[in-house]
Amino acid sequence: MIRTLRCPLCHEALSLDDRAACCPRGHSFDRAREGYFNLLPVQNKNSLDPGDDADMVTARRAFLEAGYYAPFRDTLTGLVSVLRPGHLVDSGCGEGWYTEALARSAQATTAFDISKSAMRRAAKRTAAVTWLVASSNDIPLPDHCADALLAIFSPLAAAEAARVLMPGGALLVAAPGPQHLWELREALYEAVRPHQAEKWQEELQPQFLLHSEARVQFEINLADNAAVNQLLKMTPHYWRAARERRTRVEGLPSLVTQADFRILQFRRAS
Repeated sequence: MIRTLRCPLCHEALSLDDRAACCPRGHSFDRAREGYFNLLPVQNKNSLDPGDDADMVTARRAFLEAGYYAPFRDTLTGLVSVLRPGHLVDSGCGEGWYTEALARSAQATTAFDISKSAMRRAAKRTAAVTWLVASSNDIPLPDHCADALLAIFSPLAAAEAARVLMPGGALLVAAPGPQHLWELREALYEAVRPHQAEKWQEELQPQFLLHSEARVQFEINLADNAAVNQLLKMTPHYWRAARERRTRVEGLPSLVTQADFRILQFRRAS
């Protein structure tokens, strides 16, 4: 576990102990009973309770714990194990299913998410990780403190990632491949298009250089209605799709759909 963070109010160093995080200017943040620190100031929130709500977090946890995305997590774990980072940062970690596995390859791990509902679940997984409620737009970590930073289906602020990573550090970004959840999307929308490369790839230049890209594809067999609804509720499609089509999918007894992931590995320029 790391012992120094960055104060979200004044950006001075925060010293940690078992109960609180404090900076020289007197700002103090108590450790929640679940074990995390809330370092997301009220003035930096875009809503009263930002991020994924409790229902979405519950659905995602049940789906992930059932192992449907295990091949994807295994590939990520292999990539991180090769890096052997001294300090790994998981940006937008959700309920921590990926973090718990990835942290085994690092000497120290910090994971954060904007959702307090997700963090309450994540922090119960292991005390070996420093868990934070925080935003990727203002990461509460010192400059150049991390060897590797992950963004798995989560927002990414290029300038902040570059600030936190040391020169030559690895940035791993996981994004949907062209065919990701194709059959689910066919059931939800009148027309379906392949996922396109995100604009964030252009925004990473010139701070980051593309090092490698991996593609992970496999079939997901959701054998019962509960699994179908877990997948639906953990995706943004639950809110984007028309109610009539969403209701139809919610009633499906089963579904077979394609999982398609892209994992892009960048290096921070010196």
